Amino acid sequence: MKIALTGQSGCGRSTLYRALAGSSSADTAKPLTVHVPDSRIDFLTEHWNPKSVVNATVTFFDVPSPAFSPRNMGRIKESSAVALVLDNYALGNMEETFLQSESELMISDLAIMEKRVARLTKESKAKQAEAQLLLRAMESIENEIPLRLIELTEQELDLLSPFSLASLKPLLVISNRAGEGVSDETAIAELVKMHGGAFLGIDSGFELELCDFPEEDRGEFLESMGFTASGKARVLSEAYSLLDLISFITMGRDEVRAWPIKRGSSALEAAGTIHSDLARGFIRAQVIPYDLFRETPSEVELRKTGSIGLHGKEYVVQDGDILEIKFSV
Repeated sequence: MKIALTGQSGCGRSTLYRALAGSSSADTAKPLTVHVPDSRIDFLTEHWNPKSVVNATVTFFDVPSPAFSPRNMGRIKESSAVALVLDNYALGNMEETFLQSESELMISDLAIMEKRVARLTKESKAKQAEAQLLLRAMESIENEIPLRLIELTEQELDLLSPFSLASLKPLLVISNRAGEGVSDETAIAELVKMHGGAFLGIDSGFELELCDFPEEDRGEFLESMGFTASGKARVLSEAYSLLDLISFITMGRDEVRAWPIKRGSSALEAAGTIHSDLARGFIRAQVIPYDLFRETPSEVELRKTGSIGLHGKEYVVQDGDILEIKFSV
């Protein structure tokens, strides 16, 4: 789960990177892996007091300016999603900057697809399905429609996957606020939504200063400022959902762990996420919805009331499901 953190020079991208790292001295040249906050893991950790706790993580790559140069586009293509930081403290035109960035992503995609189509034309008729798909995608971009907005089947997505097309990747736009006089965000939020992206606003400078507070005091300070969660927590939560991920949980005295999987994944796929042996020898999945365990934190009591579900390999895992995979190899 890699996210490219991009934006024009001076937008506050590096400040946001360091706020996410929790350190003003963080090296932006290095990948940054951050735990995704999860109150469910916090509760289960307190309940079990396990030897090990593993949260889901998201990795950010800081893409230096110019973000959309041929050299830096490589970093964007290696990522699963794009987070674009916009400057909302110099009263600039955020809509114009956003559209310019979208255009850069689409121009890069167009060049890749044109090259591939030219090659396919010379190769063989066996790849006509791929050629037709690329031509349709090219037409979309020529009409200034990013690829994340066009309807694609799973098979079509598989055909496009090797090209790592930038405008097909999920997009998170972050309005970086600071101090007084920030621009109204209504128009840019609506524009981002029209382009199939997610939008949120934070003050990265404030978030970096917050890192200097003792962790136990941050919640109270945020509450006094009228915030329900830190900008860092909101960015991480949005990034996680942007990738269409959910977490299932395994728990016990040895380990409490959040396992990220794609929404809609089956119990068999969840088993394989833990270990290939569990998928190979899958028998059934024992499932406890997190909310149920929170209300009655005892497997013995839940078993007495018949509240623990037993499901086959086709069961669709839900966010927060506590799983125990029964298997034999």
